[in-house]
Amino acid sequence: MGAQRPAFPCTQPQREGAAVSEKKQPVIANKNRTAAAEERLHEIVLAAVDIINERGYNGMSLQAVANKVGITQAGVLHYVGNKEGLLFEVIEHYYDRSSSSEDYFSLFEPGGALEDGRPKIPEYCRLIVAENAHQPEMVMLFQMLNTEAISPAHPAHDYFVNRTRGVTERDGAEHDWSVPEGVDAQLALSVALAAMYGLEGRWLARPDEIDYEAEWARFEDVLFPLPLWEGYR
Repeated sequence: MGAQRPAFPCTQPQREGAAVSEKKQPVIANKNRTAAAEERLHEIVLAAVDIINERGYNGMSLQAVANKVGITQAGVLHYVGNKEGLLFEVIEHYYDRSSSSEDYFSLFEPGGALEDGRPKIPEYCRLIVAENAHQPEMVMLFQMLNTEAISPAHPAHDYFVNRTRGVTERDGAEHDWSVPEGVDAQLALSVALAAMYGLEGRWLARPDEIDYEAEWARFEDVLFPLPLWEGYR
């Protein structure tokens, strides 16, 4: 996934609940922050993540974040510029930094450990599930933001639309997947990711009842049935 900046518009800071119409460019993170400033920003981001997980982005206020960190609202604004700027920091610092997908695909590039092989959709999905199983807070954040961002008015709407399209269309079409003859790799990946997203929601709602990785193993038997997928899993 990398640490690319999510492309969504930022709006001018206003009263909580005020209508927003004027837009400006996203707040640009200062890469020359001191260690103390980076630590403070990290505290702000973690506070925002906790609140988003509890109330959603729309239910988060800058004052609530400030209270959780123990600083003023002006102090929060000093680091993030506005509420949408804080959302940008949350996505960049807390969500959009996983590199496991790139690491997996790099194995099949020239010089990679598996350069003579081809990536497998079930294997790729297991990698994602294993990673997400150990970071439920991140998955909760994604589920919450992705659901809210269905609305075109949400500041991260375009980001999540483009990200979902990128994963299903780009990864499905650009990689030379090893799939059984006659199987549409892009469709198989899209269906698998949709199933994964649905299972994540059930797991997050009932973590004491559902073993995410074990349940996904059962899903695999339906999504990638044997003997058709023998040697491709």
